[in-house]
Amino acid sequence: MQRNEFDIVEISKDIFAEIFPGVTEEDIEYPIHVPENNFILVRLLGAPDYFDKFQILKVGRVSFKLTKSIVFINSSNMAKFNSDELTFNLAAVKSIDVASIPKLSQVFVSVPNDIYHLLKDKTQQAIKQLFVFQFLAGNGNVVNEGDAIRLINGRANLCEPVAQGKVDLDTNFVLINQSDASKSLAENGSDVANEVDSELDLSSYLSSGLQFDTHTKPSKSTKFYVQPLFEKMNFEHPPEAWRKEDKELFVFINNSDFTKLGFPVFNGDLVKINTEKESVIVRIFGFTEPQLSFEMGYIYLSPILLINLQLDENSEVTVESVQGDSLITLIPVAESATISRVSSQITMDKTYQQSFFSSLKTILSDQLKCVKEGDYFPVVIDTVLAKVMFDNANDENNEENGEQNLEVIPVGNPDAVAWFKVTDIKGTNEVGTNQFLINPTKTLLVSSGVESSRLPANEHANWHQYLNLPPIFNYSISNDFKYAQEFRKILKTCLSSKINLRTSILLTSMSRGIGKTTLVRSTCIDMGLNLIELDCFDFINPGQELKTIGLLNGKIDKLIANVPNQSAFHVIYLKHIENLVPKTDENDQNSSIFASLALKVIEALTEYSEKYSNLVVVMSCNDYDKLNDNLKSILKFTIEFTVPTENERLEIFKYLIANEKCKTPLTDLTSYPFEPRKDINSKTLALQSAGLTPRDLISIIKKSKKLAIKRLTKLSKELCISVESLINIGNGGVITWIPEDFEAAINEARNQFSDSIGAPRIPNVKWEDIGGLDLVKDEILDTIDMPLKHPELFNNGLKKRSGILFYGPPGTGKTLLAKAIATNFSLNFFSVKGPELLNMYIGESEANVRRVFQRARDAKPCVIFFDELDSVAPKRGNQGDSGGVMDRIVSQLLAELDGMSSEGGDGVFVVGATNRPDLLDEALLRPGRFDKMLYLGISDTDDKQTKILEALTRKFQLDDVVDLKKIAEKCSFTYTGADFYALCSDSMLNAMTRVAGEVDEKIKAYNADMVAQNKNEVNSRWWFDNVATKEDTTVLVKMEDFIKAQNELNPSVSAEELQHYLRVRENFEGGKEKAQAKLTNGDELTNGSIKIE
Repeated sequence: MQRNEFDIVEISKDIFAEIFPGVTEEDIEYPIHVPENNFILVRLLGAPDYFDKFQILKVGRVSFKLTKSIVFINSSNMAKFNSDELTFNLAAVKSIDVASIPKLSQVFVSVPNDIYHLLKDKTQQAIKQLFVFQFLAGNGNVVNEGDAIRLINGRANLCEPVAQGKVDLDTNFVLINQSDASKSLAENGSDVANEVDSELDLSSYLSSGLQFDTHTKPSKSTKFYVQPLFEKMNFEHPPEAWRKEDKELFVFINNSDFTKLGFPVFNGDLVKINTEKESVIVRIFGFTEPQLSFEMGYIYLSPILLINLQLDENSEVTVESVQGDSLITLIPVAESATISRVSSQITMDKTYQQSFFSSLKTILSDQLKCVKEGDYFPVVIDTVLAKVMFDNANDENNEENGEQNLEVIPVGNPDAVAWFKVTDIKGTNEVGTNQFLINPTKTLLVSSGVESSRLPANEHANWHQYLNLPPIFNYSISNDFKYAQEFRKILKTCLSSKINLRTSILLTSMSRGIGKTTLVRSTCIDMGLNLIELDCFDFINPGQELKTIGLLNGKIDKLIANVPNQSAFHVIYLKHIENLVPKTDENDQNSSIFASLALKVIEALTEYSEKYSNLVVVMSCNDYDKLNDNLKSILKFTIEFTVPTENERLEIFKYLIANEKCKTPLTDLTSYPFEPRKDINSKTLALQSAGLTPRDLISIIKKSKKLAIKRLTKLSKELCISVESLINIGNGGVITWIPEDFEAAINEARNQFSDSIGAPRIPNVKWEDIGGLDLVKDEILDTIDMPLKHPELFNNGLKKRSGILFYGPPGTGKTLLAKAIATNFSLNFFSVKGPELLNMYIGESEANVRRVFQRARDAKPCVIFFDELDSVAPKRGNQGDSGGVMDRIVSQLLAELDGMSSEGGDGVFVVGATNRPDLLDEALLRPGRFDKMLYLGISDTDDKQTKILEALTRKFQLDDVVDLKKIAEKCSFTYTGADFYALCSDSMLNAMTRVAGEVDEKIKAYNADMVAQNKNEVNSRWWFDNVATKEDTTVLVKMEDFIKAQNELNPSVSAEELQHYLRVRENFEGGKEKAQAKLTNGDELTNGSIKIE
């Protein structure tokens, strides 16, 4: 091997011949010659924190000495690891065809500061040649995201359109200056100048020296904190003696912690773990390195073992050696064992019994289960499959004992767990522990029915993830979920109280899909509470209230009747309670029936609360106003759920995206895991999804998956590669999300739900679309930009100004300016019209006002825009409506505006627009409400009018002779923005009519020539497809088009009307002296500024 070789991949001859069957032994010349362009996909197994995907590598050498081996020589990507940090020894390898390697269109490469300055002045073509012929030539011009590029001490940060592939002279290389890079390759031990050989050899790890003094006594001084394993650890080709052992007794520590034990121990040895109460014999292993998930000083146990040892995050254990190498020889076999199922909704449901008893039999038959008296162990089942199997059962006798053909029940996709408990075990144990093995051929197994005891808590043990059950959101990962903290606090208080608190909790929200049921399930799993989940829709029997009460009592009594108060803790959860116990209307003929049913339901719930001290009643509803008043009177706590805030949406997105990495969906294309590309920012997703519920966020993830598959399918057709090959080779076996996938999914979600839930949107109106309002723009920046960019300035009690009122003549751009505010500051835009708030029912109009502000708070940062505010909030006392609806709307609006300066109104801005501010209620214009009044008048100079024309025609194709300033000079100063819009629209219409007429004349002339040549005439479509030029399809607006439109246009505001608006402005913005001073110049203003033609 030469000293200057690096990034060489060497594989043994037997592997090469196996994965490249078309290559004969004559093609491989000893010692190093390999046929050109042989590429492989390699994934290193056992270290998913670093190597989680397949990578494309070029075969550089074939070894005639090694067998079943792959060697990385001087690997730049491995240089960051020391040799003793690499303990994995398995890899998945497969060959790939060169033609199936996708070509990359763009590669982003980060380089050190000095390299960046050397390359930045070179042309793009020169940079392409350097990368293709020098920097990447040794790798066969293959690049993987994250690859180190040794010759320039750089790294490939991002590749497009896929994560890895081949580069050529058509690939663009974008250089990124990474002057503050934390570590370069040279700092990681990869000194290019010295080029020391760094062949990865595990012997350096094995010889690193685990030295023990065999003459000293075993030490118990080393203590370990305990942590649960995230998942079941798999072993490749375990020894035969381990295969029947209970895998729950396999514990793990970091490799560096082996030397701290104080006695000779190696990977897979038996040791004894000592807690404060008891000891157990386990088999100890070291984690495969490198890894980031497991810390030193901790011993990682199966969550089931951790539960049975009654350990938590603060517990410490010691480890001591034992003599022996087999659990079967050390731990005795039990003579008899009594097993009971723990009472829960799963174990007490007859439809599931056949399934979990079958799974229990399989567990006890496949391995020698190691248990102690009082131990729990889980049995996972597929509830959907279990119901199908129960429905298809035909043998009545087998149905009664739940043992119908147990050997043939499939596993399915487990989504629930049935807990079992060892209530009694008999045998002789002489090893100092209480452990026994259950051997089905020697141990007498007894099933003793149902055990009413507390379910194992998931809070620290994390058994839910370990058993690979469908993930459920953990609200305790963040302090942002205040309602979850309040709910958990109430339950903890009930658990610790020795008296019966008779607790009842109502979870309410204004929107569906907000997460009430998810919170109840997650909290009960975390705290080990027995959840009795009941849907009130299942109990509705119109006219049969006794049947309803009987069903409700039966469901609850089956789980808690005749159970000691301190045995377990139950949570009765009634969903959609407003449908079972609705608010009654005296005018409704069925009101007495609903009232009677409500009283009986309330009586039943009250009786349960009084009888059982280990019980909490939780109810949920989507509309608090529809709930029966008698039920409201017995509620102890009411927790209101709001639409997730930005921080809450951030945590939800992180959770949803993380779950997609380990899912295994059913269809072929979506069987691949999904992961986001590096340039996807979860904070951006949270900001863009303002106002959406958790259910909407889930739909966004689903839609983004479909869009990603659709994008890859389209790309595969362009590259003439199958979709599977593109995913396996181009993305390493995963489907990568790009920002465009989420952007399209969020936009579609907004469009889909905006009408049904009033989801605000961010409009697309830029400052460039508005002309002549520069002074107004500056005022807006002072009012809105400051609270958004510097919220810390308002932490000392200073109230922000969030109300802006636009007033002035019609057509001056008030609505357009409000939309531009939302676009410029990336705010959601919520437009409200006056008639939308009115309702014929008393109180509903005010409720509509409250809902508007609540939705805005849910979607903040948000702009609420009240168009035609004078119709929504006129002066109170002047209205002729008999019910006083308008007065109440104004009062409610004032109350909501006062709340905008409080904590809940942070990030919500209110903008109003009116043509008649003199008709508004004076209270709206006081400080703290609409305290910033901006007059949007007409343009009173030629320059301002020119700017408006430039903004309106910036997408037009104008003739060279068109002079917008001359057009503005011909316009009177009574033209509003709407008038200029009409002028430009009419000009474009005139140009289109003119061009169409010119085309018609050309077609007539062409047909005349065709007739003269004795040929058939052609239609316009054929002429456009075969004869027309680019000039014929281009609409060029000329000066004559503007002149014609201007001659036909009448201004929408007269000089007299303009004077009226100016007087209104003087009354609102100035005092009497200022108004009088301006009135003295009225003639000058009229004669000098208003041109009347």
